[in-house]
Amino acid sequence: MALLNQFFSKGWADPNKLNNNSRQTAILLQQVREKFAELLKVRPDELEFLGESDLGFQLGISGLLKAESELFYSSIDRQRVFAVASNEENKGRQVTCLPVDNNGQIGAFSATAKDVVVWQVANGESGNIQTKPATDGAIFADCTASGIDLLPTFDYQTALFDSASWQGPAGFGILVIKQAKDWRNPLPHNDHTRVPGGFSIPLAIASSVALEAYLADSDIRANLKEQIINFIKSEISDVDIASSLNGLSKFLSFSVSGVEADRLLLSLEDLGFAVDSGSACKSADMQPSHVLAAMGRPIAGNIRLTLHKDITEQMVREFCQSLKSCVEKLRK
Repeated sequence: MALLNQFFSKGWADPNKLNNNSRQTAILLQQVREKFAELLKVRPDELEFLGESDLGFQLGISGLLKAESELFYSSIDRQRVFAVASNEENKGRQVTCLPVDNNGQIGAFSATAKDVVVWQVANGESGNIQTKPATDGAIFADCTASGIDLLPTFDYQTALFDSASWQGPAGFGILVIKQAKDWRNPLPHNDHTRVPGGFSIPLAIASSVALEAYLADSDIRANLKEQIINFIKSEISDVDIASSLNGLSKFLSFSVSGVEADRLLLSLEDLGFAVDSGSACKSADMQPSHVLAAMGRPIAGNIRLTLHKDITEQMVREFCQSLKSCVEKLRK
């Protein structure tokens, strides 16, 4: 936070101008771009910085669509993807929402080389990892949840990253455009810029610093997630765990039968544990999870955990005992 405040307190010259201060800013931004490219395993010229990561869904998906393209997406994608698909359908485009199985895996489907496929690397609620896509279509890789924890292991044409996925500042996203010739800016524009240029330079720098720090920190979350799952299975009855042990270690979703999610959330909060419930896209209004519904999982009594790297085994032990105590009280 001190570093971010330092960045914001400094005045930043426009990197597109020719004066000395502007050139220094442009050099610094290029260094930031090269660092992101190195860590995200792409070329620097393939990166575009966004002042709002959600904008990247429209840019990354619609930018690949041709007049004859069909758009494929899945029933567990983010609401922002649903919005892009709905907009395209309203314009007369053929769109297909692909169902998933009980573990959130997309089944076989048929897309041609002219089509566009939205492919979620890992789900932001369950943490479950999607299998590699078997398709000839152009792929938009949604990396907003997986971030640096799991880079795509398949070929893609565009991808979107969110700074928050590596505990960087909100309000900064990165769009990857692999083949510029296969992509066009879908927004109204008069020049050759690929994306709107209104991103915060301090946030870009802070996000780069956060990404390096995130990678440098030790990570025992896989072990902690396994401890929580094993405790729930052995100590609390009638709990449906939607998250796989093989998924991202930072996300865990489960539903407790016989309790109201909001009451369980508040009970845990009273004991010092911050958890979420409902849809990850709409947590503020406690909307039921469309992800769990699509997977055929229970949506009542749902609790979502996000495990950060600074969480300790002692914290996990205390949480597990508190969870058991709260469930027992609420079930009475």
